[in-house]
Amino acid sequence: MSKQVKKSLLDVGYLRTATSKTLASSIFTSPVNEEQQRLIHEKQPEQIDIDLLQDNPYQPRQTLDETNLQQLADTIASQGFQGVLVARPHPQTDGVYQITAGHRRRAAAKKAGMRSLPVIVHSWSDQEMATLAATENIQREDLSPLEEGKLFQLMIDEMHLTQMEVANAIKKDRGYVRNRLRLASAPPDIQAFITAKPNSMRAVIYLLDIEDPVERAPIIDRLLQRTLTTEDLPGYVEEIKRQKSEQATISSFAPAVEPEYSPPASQPIEEPNELQAVAEPDPQPTSHPGLVEPPAQTITTKTRPSPQMKARQTRLRAIYRQLLDYQQLLKEQEEQPTQIERTILQQIDDVMQQLMEEE
Repeated sequence: MSKQVKKSLLDVGYLRTATSKTLASSIFTSPVNEEQQRLIHEKQPEQIDIDLLQDNPYQPRQTLDETNLQQLADTIASQGFQGVLVARPHPQTDGVYQITAGHRRRAAAKKAGMRSLPVIVHSWSDQEMATLAATENIQREDLSPLEEGKLFQLMIDEMHLTQMEVANAIKKDRGYVRNRLRLASAPPDIQAFITAKPNSMRAVIYLLDIEDPVERAPIIDRLLQRTLTTEDLPGYVEEIKRQKSEQATISSFAPAVEPEYSPPASQPIEEPNELQAVAEPDPQPTSHPGLVEPPAQTITTKTRPSPQMKARQTRLRAIYRQLLDYQQLLKEQEEQPTQIERTILQQIDDVMQQLMEEE
């Protein structure tokens, strides 16, 4: 099926004019959705073992709320299973089926002790299964950021929508869609972090700057323990990158093999002063009067910044990164700062000038 034909299965014009309150199961006014409704009304269901009913392979939902699931299971146990499921034969495994939607009802029915469910079987294509999965999930308000990202990727890959068309469909801006798409392709540790802390989406872009998962692990742990805030994360990551850059520079000038040196046991190892070390002059012969003793040589070493200084620098870098984010946001939205924003920017500039003058 060509890209143009696939795209025509969705009434994108309707999606653009729909409000979030009208996003119902008919949001995708496509032949696929109409065919499913026709099958439900016209075709007789068959009882299929509940253990043979698998999820739609394009289902983005990862978790189910146990409390709501138990409530639905109690309702099914007392009133019976309402409606029917629609499924297709598994394309690789004989005797197994993939439901187009309703995996929450299937899970609750199994929890309620049911062994089989009424199912209408139809041979859906992969693209049709993807459309039906999106139909079920797009109007849900309890999807996690990761589940949303996988749903948006599904709409792009299988339905050939653009990011802007997805954004219009869900009534969000393009940045909202792009950030969740970035999460959907992020490494597992970052995805697990957002699953545990869904309100930390802003941290994803900075965590992705750290390619080594071993280096990310302590940062993610600090974010989860709340000893590091999302606001301070940009500066924290910037400081880590700066230190790595300095270490790499030092290593490039270091000899390939460090010479081994062990001081004699009789000579104690003296720690040099942090600021400077004074080298004692060689003893001069006393039999030469008039020989001027050379002055002591002062060796200056670099002073390491104090913890207070590091904290100030980290916070300053965070402010700088936030200003860059603000600038990028204006460019993406193709807008100019409002008058209130201009006033704030002027206040920031005044503080900067004062700091520079106090040097």
